[in-house]
Amino acid sequence: MCTSITMTTKEQQVLLARTMDFAVVLDAEPTFIPRKKFVFSNDEHYDRKNEYAFVGMARQVDKERFVFADGLNETGLSCAALYFSGYADYNSQDSDKKYTLAPHDVVPFLLSNCSSLEDVSRTMENAQVENVALDFLGIVLPLHWVVTEKTGKSMIIEYTEQALHIYENTIGVMTNSPDYKWHTTNLRNYIGLQPEQKTEVHLKNMVMKPFGEGAGAFGLPGDFTPPSRFVRATFLKACLQDVQTELDGVTAMFHVLSNVSIPKGAVKATQAFDYTQYTSVMVNSSLHYYYKTYTDQRIRCIQLDNEDFEATSGKIWSNRESEDILYRNSKK
Repeated sequence: MCTSITMTTKEQQVLLARTMDFAVVLDAEPTFIPRKKFVFSNDEHYDRKNEYAFVGMARQVDKERFVFADGLNETGLSCAALYFSGYADYNSQDSDKKYTLAPHDVVPFLLSNCSSLEDVSRTMENAQVENVALDFLGIVLPLHWVVTEKTGKSMIIEYTEQALHIYENTIGVMTNSPDYKWHTTNLRNYIGLQPEQKTEVHLKNMVMKPFGEGAGAFGLPGDFTPPSRFVRATFLKACLQDVQTELDGVTAMFHVLSNVSIPKGAVKATQAFDYTQYTSVMVNSSLHYYYKTYTDQRIRCIQLDNEDFEATSGKIWSNRESEDILYRNSKK
């Protein structure tokens, strides 16, 4: 479970934001990878290293290996993986491909080698995504991906029935199953939603008035299923006002995603609870990676362009395990 949003501010700052909702604790931390330092987990003999430096949220598997759920590279390309259970079906049978990838390596592979959506399309058309299990989960991750470039253009990448599908992300929203085309069609069920207040209705001798402000959004789905989160995020994004600067955009993205964020205990999976472990906002145009976690809601920022792209080793920023609260009138 996850939700992603892309948008462009009035000052042409491009953003890709996402929630990471999962039942297994991922222990993901913001991680910087310099050029030529990334090791892909599914092929020990793979000698092609990352051309571009990048930063994102990752779990460290061992000394050299990381699993990235999202990230932003030095060229202003951003990417995020979202769960696609029941629909993801990779092209493992198609062996006539230039690249062989595990599903969990698609994000770092695209960030390592691509600077535009054109590069991404070409790369994925030459990639064989195989049913390789992620060791610490013991399953093949069913994923689809959203990719955004610094021009503001965005795409959705999905594999269904072993066929690659690349869609222009015209809505600028993605969640989980079903597929992107289904979600965009489903929006037609909610064309009556509006930010304006409903007027009173006269029915014979009765006059019915809304109980309060916000009645224009009556019927907006409030549950945590992927279709409902897609509709809710689309509506709220469309209603945003006064998003001028990068900071305006970052603030707006965190507010919108707070409406699809899952508190721990509200969604029970088989043996655990799905919850929003972190929320990130990537700014393609400035190379800034903003994030907050479930246990520390203070917004933090990694400025990718302040890092040495030719560094000999990467960098990990540890997360706090409790809220960073400012006590305004503490006694000394």
